[in-house]
Amino acid sequence: MRLFKIALPILFAAGLALLGARAWTDQADAAAQKLALEHARSQFAQRAAVVRAAPDKDRYRDDLRALLRAWFADQAQVGNRFPLLRDQPAPFVPPPPRVRGGDLRDWQQLAESSVSSWREGKLDLIETAAAQGLRLDLLRVASVPAPQPHLTADVAVWGAPEETQLDEPEAGKPVQRVSVPLVFKGLALRFFDAKGALLARLDGGGEPALRLDMPERLVADAPPGVTLGRYELPLFPPGVADVEWTLSAQVRSASGETRVAQAVWKIKAEPGWSGTAWSGDKVIAESESEARAAAPEGEKPAQAAAAPKARHAVWPIRE
Repeated sequence: MRLFKIALPILFAAGLALLGARAWTDQADAAAQKLALEHARSQFAQRAAVVRAAPDKDRYRDDLRALLRAWFADQAQVGNRFPLLRDQPAPFVPPPPRVRGGDLRDWQQLAESSVSSWREGKLDLIETAAAQGLRLDLLRVASVPAPQPHLTADVAVWGAPEETQLDEPEAGKPVQRVSVPLVFKGLALRFFDAKGALLARLDGGGEPALRLDMPERLVADAPPGVTLGRYELPLFPPGVADVEWTLSAQVRSASGETRVAQAVWKIKAEPGWSGTAWSGDKVIAESESEARAAAPEGEKPAQAAAAPKARHAVWPIRE
């Protein structure tokens, strides 16, 4: 009995010491993991600046694939080093976006559709362009049959800066918020037939239907410095052979100056992108000169001038 009275305090003290050591070890591991992740982010950002300046599409595709391969290798190495902290949110990352008029799964699917393919070494890239220090990519165009047939166009903007603000402490802890000073100005399309004549055009201003800054908010190993967007477009008019895409984005520099980055791509239209003939609320000709340009050869100017005046179609934006 006397031995038990002596051993009990010793065991209790040993237990407290083990708990304290475990807490100290966990805290040290968390700090080391955070430092390793920040080092990987810093390396990626420095290398990405060179990749964004690639002179052509093929070189950019190769450089970006190599950059992403190195990024996910670093993420796997950090995860193997700290297995208990694997897939934890990155440091100073705000919570997932507040969903209004949509399901959070839409944002999750937008992030996963790109990050999962990058993780596997695949790179969806239809076209790309460099402008104002940014890189604007047209990733994929898909046809969605339901609930109403339409197209989705996924875009990515690389290189927009991240701004961190320290808010008033909540519950005794300071709150850090990260924002991206990038504004999508819109997406415009022009449609041409096989002879190169302008069939119609469609202008859509403003932000895409879905926008996701810092995808690591939803996918832990997503690369930094990319903003993903998804435009929802009506099916293209029949007879379209080529489509000219114009994507515009505005970014704020360190001096506060606003700069507009614009990418213009002309690509072949896929058969699955076209639908039925457009109704009267779509743009048929932007001006009288464009109406003449779009008219068949030999048509009288008066007939060309009689083409409908420009009317801007509304993008199917989710409310």
